[in-house]
Amino acid sequence: MARFEFVLPLNFEDLRTSQNTRHYVVDEVVYVRDISGRLQDCEQMLRTDGAESILETFNTFYSVIYHFNKLEPEVRQESLEMIMTASIKLCGQQSMILEDIEQLDYETRTKQLNLLKMTCYLLCQFIETFETESLKPTTQTVVTGKRKHMKKKTNQGWDWEVEKEKCLQTLFHLYELPLQRLWDPPVVEEEFVNLVTGCCYKLLENPLITRCKTTKDVIFHLLGVSLKKYGHGLACSLKTIQLLQHFEHLASPFAQAIEVFVNSYGVKNIMNEIIREIGRMDMNDLARDSAGTRALSQFLVEVVVKVPSVVLPSISLLLAYLDGEAYTMRNCVLNILGEIILKVLSRDDLDSKSKDLRDQLLDKLEDHIYDVNAFVRSKVLQVWHQLCTEKAVPLPRQDNLLHLITGRLHDKASSVRKYAIQFLTAFLQGNPFAAKLTLEELQANYEKEAEKLKMMMPDEPVEETDIGGDLDSKWEGMSQDLLAVIQETNETNNEEDTDEDGETDDSVLISQVFTKIRQLLDDGHYRKAVCTTRQAMKLFPDHQLFLSVQSQESEEPLKSTLSDSKEEDTKDKDVPDIFKILQSLYLGSGNQSDNQLPHLEMEDKVVSEVAMETEHSLGDSGNTEHNVVNEVTKQQILVQYLKDSVQFAQKIQVALPVVCQLLGSRTVSDVLEAIDFFVTAFEFGVRDAMSGIQRMLLLVWSKETAVKDAVVSAYRRLYLCPEGGNTRAKAVAVVQNLTALVQTCNLGERTSLEHLLEEFMKSGDLSSTVIQVLWERFSKRGPSVTSHDSHAALVLLGMAAGAEVEIVRSNIDILVSVGLDPEAGGDFQIVRDTCATLLKLTGNTKPSVEAKNPPLKFPKDHEIFVKLSDILVRGLLKLDDTSYVPMVEQAVNAIYKLGEHPDLICGDILKQLNQVLLNNPDTALKESGDAGEQTSKLRLESAVLARFLSFAGHVALQHLVYLDVSVFTEIKRRQFVQEQKNESLIKRKKRQSASSVSEHSKLKDQALSGEIEEELGLTGAVADDTEAEYVCQVCDKEIVTGDNLLGLVRPLIVAVCSDPVKYKNPRLRAAAALVLAKYMLISHSFCESQLPLLFTIMEKSPEPLIRANTIIALGDLSFRFPNLIEPWTPHLYSRLRDDSVQVRKNTLIVLTHLILNDMVKVKGQISDVALCIVDNKEEIAGLAKLFFHELSRKGNAIYNILPDIISRLSDPECGTNGEDFRTILRFLFSFIEKDKQLESLVEKLCHRFRATRTDRQNQDLAFCLSLLPYSERSIRKLQENLTCFADKLNDNAVYESFVCIMTATKKGINLKPEVKLILEELEQMIEECHLKGVSEDQLVEKAQKASVSAYPGLKGCKTPHGKRKGKTLKKISKKKKI
Repeated sequence: MARFEFVLPLNFEDLRTSQNTRHYVVDEVVYVRDISGRLQDCEQMLRTDGAESILETFNTFYSVIYHFNKLEPEVRQESLEMIMTASIKLCGQQSMILEDIEQLDYETRTKQLNLLKMTCYLLCQFIETFETESLKPTTQTVVTGKRKHMKKKTNQGWDWEVEKEKCLQTLFHLYELPLQRLWDPPVVEEEFVNLVTGCCYKLLENPLITRCKTTKDVIFHLLGVSLKKYGHGLACSLKTIQLLQHFEHLASPFAQAIEVFVNSYGVKNIMNEIIREIGRMDMNDLARDSAGTRALSQFLVEVVVKVPSVVLPSISLLLAYLDGEAYTMRNCVLNILGEIILKVLSRDDLDSKSKDLRDQLLDKLEDHIYDVNAFVRSKVLQVWHQLCTEKAVPLPRQDNLLHLITGRLHDKASSVRKYAIQFLTAFLQGNPFAAKLTLEELQANYEKEAEKLKMMMPDEPVEETDIGGDLDSKWEGMSQDLLAVIQETNETNNEEDTDEDGETDDSVLISQVFTKIRQLLDDGHYRKAVCTTRQAMKLFPDHQLFLSVQSQESEEPLKSTLSDSKEEDTKDKDVPDIFKILQSLYLGSGNQSDNQLPHLEMEDKVVSEVAMETEHSLGDSGNTEHNVVNEVTKQQILVQYLKDSVQFAQKIQVALPVVCQLLGSRTVSDVLEAIDFFVTAFEFGVRDAMSGIQRMLLLVWSKETAVKDAVVSAYRRLYLCPEGGNTRAKAVAVVQNLTALVQTCNLGERTSLEHLLEEFMKSGDLSSTVIQVLWERFSKRGPSVTSHDSHAALVLLGMAAGAEVEIVRSNIDILVSVGLDPEAGGDFQIVRDTCATLLKLTGNTKPSVEAKNPPLKFPKDHEIFVKLSDILVRGLLKLDDTSYVPMVEQAVNAIYKLGEHPDLICGDILKQLNQVLLNNPDTALKESGDAGEQTSKLRLESAVLARFLSFAGHVALQHLVYLDVSVFTEIKRRQFVQEQKNESLIKRKKRQSASSVSEHSKLKDQALSGEIEEELGLTGAVADDTEAEYVCQVCDKEIVTGDNLLGLVRPLIVAVCSDPVKYKNPRLRAAAALVLAKYMLISHSFCESQLPLLFTIMEKSPEPLIRANTIIALGDLSFRFPNLIEPWTPHLYSRLRDDSVQVRKNTLIVLTHLILNDMVKVKGQISDVALCIVDNKEEIAGLAKLFFHELSRKGNAIYNILPDIISRLSDPECGTNGEDFRTILRFLFSFIEKDKQLESLVEKLCHRFRATRTDRQNQDLAFCLSLLPYSERSIRKLQENLTCFADKLNDNAVYESFVCIMTATKKGINLKPEVKLILEELEQMIEECHLKGVSEDQLVEKAQKASVSAYPGLKGCKTPHGKRKGKTLKKISKKKKI
């Protein structure tokens, strides 16, 4: 058997035939029924002969593989176990034989080689066959949890995954032996390597391989041995690319394989081969094959993350893909560039070549910040973000980079904006300048230090550009002589001059050397300057000035920087290098380069480093001149550092407004990143960051949970998390933070802040210690607490009480004694906020009918009402404080919400106020008129009277609320409680009656229960209606029109509003108008009688404030008495054309609420609202667009009003100009989407052509038709109604609109052939009508000219166009019928 040669076949069937008689052939395939017996013989031979038994039993195992699907699992498994046993024995046998391979004869060597190939062939075939069988679908389903998994049947716990690992381990132990010694020459044949590696690749195709780490590692080591020992590199690279394109799951495993090849076997050139093969692929194919391209990209990226050094030599081959169409490959290459820069080219000890390469790669990254594809822009920003986080961005590049990425904040892709904001945030967090970036402080420090430097260097100004012209002229004068000296020194290479004239100490700072060189050039010592420069280049080879000049001189492509080429002779390049260095140094760039210090974190660090360097350079010499030079150098570095800090802060300042706009974005990611940015900017003290922080407050109302949580988290981080100190110190710091915040908020922002504090209270972020400190500050217990701090603490307590009422309930005495004391009475704002805080006792919800306990009420003589009465009366004459009226409103609210008899309390206050008016010396009775007059007039000061009327008006309004809500609800609550008691009584009676057997008693109890119900009047709705009618009657007849205090004030209110000539004070008339509206809200009859007066005030009042307030009051009246206001609706619409912006804004807001709540019917005046879309104020235009957007949600509302809007806006008498008309209609037509609406509009607009009077109306209608998208049915409608507009087509503008319709419709996809025919026919008819109309117009014009020349008296006459056009229409219709 030793004389044959086993040749590894290409196919399994090839072993059964052979052309060569020496080659091994399987001459017998055992039948299935005989295999079990043969396997027993094989097992016996394996025990006796060991691994060599394979030479005799090969046919049997071949037959097992041949009949694999027909055999029982036990037979297959037994065969595999015997092959594994033989492989293990063969491994031990050949490990000893290969040590003494030289002593073996040819026959023994051939026998061992055949044994190796036959055993490995069988083992690999069994592995592949079992793997193929395991991937087949099975009918057995194993249910685990909620998922169903397919699992192969096992025999007595036999698991293929475990056996596969054992097989591979056995194959690896055999494969790593020095098998090449068995071949002569000692080179393993390619077929044997392909046998093993093919088995490995087959196993990798299984997607489950990613879960089996041990199996995967063995496969990688098998491939690693093939690469290192058996020259499998090229085949492996080709197979890798092929598998990646077909199996996407192999990206990560192959990246791990490359890491094993490089680290464990030192095979680095495999990546060069792979990248070279990828570089040969067609870019168009990569752009089309998204899955394969994605797998290749993922593989390359993961490789560069694990072993970046092996990708760097081939980076030039990948850069070509940056210009390709496949954006996936562009993303891949950009990611690779970022990883290489981060892990290979970010060290401090880079040579000039590596720095030049780094700069080129960074340039590539910068170029793709504005890539055409949004995914690429997003990816490159992620790369820059990573570089910034790791502080791998060179300082000189940061300024331009910040400018480029700030521009991406306007990107249309949300992902790009997201990563742009993330970059800015990371840039702030890792900025190399300062922990605080307050621009004013940095600018002040820079100016201070620059002035100090100027004093230290009186002959050299700080800004070198100021003397740029003189330096240029000096340089031109010395350049020729300097070139000659450089060439001379380069040729002679005078060592004596270098040693004597150019001696430079190693301890000297580079700035000192530069100063010395400049001085030598100024003095004309060119030879010494050149020699000193050469010496400096040797001492400081990595200085930026020398590197920049070398990089400018270098014109080698990127590829050459990566190759290991021989060094060139630098003598020829020395002349231009030295000359350019001296030129840059003399003209100033050298100084700037010297001052570019990388990644300084704070000012003290800069100074300390320079000081240490200075001390080291000076040593113990104590030279005064050197001390001065070092002080100047240190100051120069500090000035440059501050200058860079100022520029950085200014760049961040530019980005703030754009990021602030993104807080209002509809994209959640924009808002979340903008919040994070402003939090970081605020922590770094960036100016104007507070504007973004305050705007974030409004986002606490967001419906997006993520946005709301982000806002709460941001404010918690900024204001509730102070560093250091004990619990008390932290609480004080929190209170100080919140105090500063609330003092900068306006009224609207305070509402949002209140909601935010409620969230903090619910989450427990505001501890009891913080509440305690707030009460202490409110009471002014601390020595440094000011009135403003006390007021802010009061506001914060009121906000916190919204979530926890107990905060106020347990401290009412403190609140009343401090907030309503005589001293506080001098500050109406504190009184107002005290009342607002007391109102938290009633809660935020309306009184409940089913509440068991009555609402909290205080007696009439409680200290709250006594002090409030005193403050209101005394404050009437304190005209210097303008907060009296807001305080009055809150005080009256508190009285009506908390008092048992609020009407009596307010009545007493009203009497006292009236008494103050009458007894005030400044408002005493004065005689007016002639001496003979017997009457006198009461002349009151206008401001005092305005306050009095405001109090009366708000009392009247609150009395309405009190009756309609509090009293009515309390009546119903008491009835509900009584009903509950009666129901329990009835149930008790029924239980008693159930215990009685007598039927008579049952009937008696039923009658008794019926009598009880009847006596109690439990008629439900009838009782409620009666009480509601009673309340309405009281409001209408008694509150403001009856014989009471409020009724007595009514004539005065009407008199002030009716006579603006007599009462000229604007404040008085504004207050009177508001009080009149409040009175009208109460009484139906009073409202009806005074409506003409109120609308007259709204239209004719000269003060915009009064008109604006009246508009709001009329909106309330529309809800209260809609039937009364409905006839006056056109007057409301007319205010949309008011001159005042505030009046127009209020009118639009009021009408929006009325229309959207169906309180006002949409009529023809809606065109006035449409005109607001083109208002010159963006705020009003935005409100108008928002109105129509909301209106479009109400069914067919927009469709119904469009025809009227078009008619009114195109009307020459009351319409608008053509440009505004087009803007408005473009916006409104965007809401028409339904096909039926489109068809109907086409027909309606066509019919309106018959009623037009001017050419402008025709043009507007045609333009509206051109805005519609056309379907088959719409085109047919247009064709059917051609006669409506045919006579208008002679107008070029009308004709152009219809041409646009035809052109746009033709561009539509999937047009049916019949539709195309209709379009062509319609287009032809439109063209004929247009040409016919034009020719007739020209004929009429000629006739007119002829008639004028013949009969001058008929110069003004014109031909009646209507008749001519009518004839044209008849001709067209006849032609159409034919």
